Amino acid sequence: MDFTKKLDVDQLEIGMYVAQLDRPWLETPFLFQGFYIRDDDELNELRKYCREVYVGQDSLKQNTAPVLTASVQLPNVVEDVTPKRKHFSLRSLFRRDISEPEDDFEQTNVIYTETTTLKEEFHKASSIKEQAVDTLKGVMHNLRNSGELEIGSLESAVAPMVSSVLRNSAALACLMRMQKKDDYLYQHSLASTVWAAILGRQIGLTRSDIDLVALGAMLLDVGKTQIPMDILTKPGELDDKERAIMRRHVQFGLDILDKARDVDSRVFDMLAHHHERYNGTGYPNGVSGNAIPVFGRIAGIVDAYDAMITPRPYAKLLSSYDALRKLRLLADVEFQAEIVDQFTKAIGAFPTGTLVELSTGEVGIVTRQNRIRRLRPEVMIIMDANKQTLEEFRIVDLNEEKTTDSGDQSLWIECGLRPGMHGIDPTKYYID
Repeated sequence: MDFTKKLDVDQLEIGMYVAQLDRPWLETPFLFQGFYIRDDDELNELRKYCREVYVGQDSLKQNTAPVLTASVQLPNVVEDVTPKRKHFSLRSLFRRDISEPEDDFEQTNVIYTETTTLKEEFHKASSIKEQAVDTLKGVMHNLRNSGELEIGSLESAVAPMVSSVLRNSAALACLMRMQKKDDYLYQHSLASTVWAAILGRQIGLTRSDIDLVALGAMLLDVGKTQIPMDILTKPGELDDKERAIMRRHVQFGLDILDKARDVDSRVFDMLAHHHERYNGTGYPNGVSGNAIPVFGRIAGIVDAYDAMITPRPYAKLLSSYDALRKLRLLADVEFQAEIVDQFTKAIGAFPTGTLVELSTGEVGIVTRQNRIRRLRPEVMIIMDANKQTLEEFRIVDLNEEKTTDSGDQSLWIECGLRPGMHGIDPTKYYID
């Protein structure tokens, strides 16, 4: 049964729940589809960008939207994250013609609430990341020397990372965006772990399944420990022979997992399929569509996203915003559209900690998200239009910044900037 009804935008009223738009979310200010219309401004925005939308039928009987407070004091919970019901169904990741088993993951249909502030979690996340780096380096060093993979050690590194993501998804994400150019293999493995955990959180996996998908993401490139260093560290593009050797890292990784004990089959799925693509253009087997297991599709998108935003000598570095735009263009081409949608919502167009350039030419750091209008977050402006560091920084809420008599927003984000641009490390400015 369809619980939504299509309405012309002129029929919309305050209090209605907008479930779906008639155009891609990235073309509108409403990056998070699924919200109650709270005021005339939101009505006008919808009428400006859309002709028809789908609204929840239950909300047609409501006269007013629920009251949403501007800020909420979060409880200081250490490990527990209480799940709540959400509208998104995990089964929407499956298409009607899918033949894979239904127990790839438990159908929980839950949402996780943040239980620590970014400032509180950042310091914990920093320590967790450093410990994970040390563990991962030790495991990979031992693997190269002995050929044995210490799965238990990696699980002990993954668990605190997942706990951090469930408490507050922005802290580790912010740290990962400031990756260094060295130690790409380690940084990429850790970052992929974080993106996988954030996506698992978004789509409502159980804690055990988030642990599993995060572990799988950490192991995606384990086979590269068997690739010659001159190929791994080559500063330019690989030739055909080198590319063929590099692609063997998938099979090398599977061989390594096969020797380890008690590795879940879904981890094998992730490693085996993280370079396969929805349209069949990937490798090593050219698997396409629903023949790629769901965990394999998740692995593909987190691996691709992190590669786009990570400094590499042979590829252009993209901002998070541009990377998500690229993924949107590849939806139902190289990646399943439903997973792209959920990943985009989980990451956010301008995540906390990202650098942005405003319409004035000023440069700032995103310090807080706007739950509904994701293109209008709170920003700390740290550079003037001439890209000179300001003596005093100022915080602006782009959703509230109105300096014209008409009340129109006069300040907006012109573009996202690459990590480290203008020599800026966001973590030094707003996490003290």
